[in-house]
Amino acid sequence: MTLLQKRKLRILIKRTIRNDKKQKLYLLNLHWLKIRKQKERRRKRTFLKLWRLKQLKFLKAALKAA
Repeated sequence: MTLLQKRKLRILIKRTIRNDKKQKLYLLNLHWLKIRKQKERRRKRTFLKLWRLKQLKFLKAALKAA
């Protein structure tokens, strides 16, 4: 195999890998809307839990002071 053939083969392999990666990323990002909604639900639940804990702590402190 000549140097030119090796170079062309290497370029072809690189191009193939790059295209596969692009396609893989595209397929991964197809469901971005579902993922975003799911993250938003999780974030909301977490904030609610933190808010409840803060309220309980506040109420306990208020009852101790009274």
